[in-house]
Amino acid sequence: MFKKLKKLGITILTSLIIVTGVGQLSLIKADQTLPQLDLEAKSAIAIDAKTGQIIYAKDDKQTYPVASMSKLLTAYILLQAIHEGKITWETKVTPTVTEVDISNNTELTNVPLKEGHSYTIKQLYQAMLVGSANAATMLIGNAISGTQTKFIDKMRETAKSLGITDAKIYSANGLTAKYLGDEIYPNTDENAENEFSVRDMAIISQKLIKEYPEILETTKLTKIDFNDNGEITTVNNTNELLQDDSHLEVDGLKTGTSDAAGYCFASTTNKDGHRIITVIAGAKDNDARFDQTKNLLNYIYNNYDYLAVSTNQALRQDVKVKYGKQSSVSAIIGSDLSLWVPKNTREKALQIKLTSKSSAIEAPIKQGETVGDYQITIAGNLGFIDGLTDLKTKALAANSVEGINIFIKWWQMLSDAI
Repeated sequence: MFKKLKKLGITILTSLIIVTGVGQLSLIKADQTLPQLDLEAKSAIAIDAKTGQIIYAKDDKQTYPVASMSKLLTAYILLQAIHEGKITWETKVTPTVTEVDISNNTELTNVPLKEGHSYTIKQLYQAMLVGSANAATMLIGNAISGTQTKFIDKMRETAKSLGITDAKIYSANGLTAKYLGDEIYPNTDENAENEFSVRDMAIISQKLIKEYPEILETTKLTKIDFNDNGEITTVNNTNELLQDDSHLEVDGLKTGTSDAAGYCFASTTNKDGHRIITVIAGAKDNDARFDQTKNLLNYIYNNYDYLAVSTNQALRQDVKVKYGKQSSVSAIIGSDLSLWVPKNTREKALQIKLTSKSSAIEAPIKQGETVGDYQITIAGNLGFIDGLTDLKTKALAANSVEGINIFIKWWQMLSDAI
């Protein structure tokens, strides 16, 4: 399906540019009609992992309990600490008595931990992401912040730094507070659970994949062997799409289950080189969260085309140059972009505007120098995960422009002043 898309993108961008003035381009929006998709879940979202373009949304801003999907925020904080050198994969942590008890609670997903035993961060990280191990997640929090309370404070602070202001966070792992024993966050109701919107979870998922893509090397594992001093516990991945629906090429991310949350799932797939993130919250049962994810992914692949707007394509507009050996310079898009457009939107799927830094850019100008900004609006667009309605990217000079002789420049400046 995607093999013809490069040709589609070039056709759109080369044949439909309408010059509306110096430094501006525009394409007219097209009417579009898409079949409706009403997923059987409380809320859902699908985004492009690179741009954050929202492709589908259902009640995406409402917060709900998300259970173990919360572990993605813990994973983000851990990977950040690893990259900053504050902790290593070989750092060892010893569980508290409470955490040992939690790890052996058969109502909860876990790897069994033992008093007095130490476990590496690598072991705990894999157990957390593959087996959704709850006590292992708490140990990671201890390793980073010293106590669960301090780590919850860190989670809240990190969420706000990502632009998430509506979340309620009480635990590192997403468990209902009553299961946390004496490590419950102070003044927390025993029935409290972490709450995020699916948009929040998409933001966290995108940040993880963009900043720490190595997480996918773990989330794609179908199982691990947890080695506790020679005693092996085989842990199977709770993400059933890793094996049951390989044609979608799902390689992450995290499930979540509780009485209040229902069945949740944050997934990601890299099909034909284009990564999508989906989040489902509040599905009715285990099968439903995976079925609804498949429905959502298939809906996108059946109804959307991936439009490549790249630096190599002929989306160019001349920007005026003053005091240069050329009177203008071509501007090109400064980075490859990933845009999803409804199928059969013809060639009028985009509105594109180029705004230059000023009415004329002063030479000399180096190739690749920023000469303005492109603003791209997509027909029927649902916006972007960061809250913007349009995609913005830098406009770069396609070639260098040398400045004129200094004496000629002075003469022109004098002429301009008169």
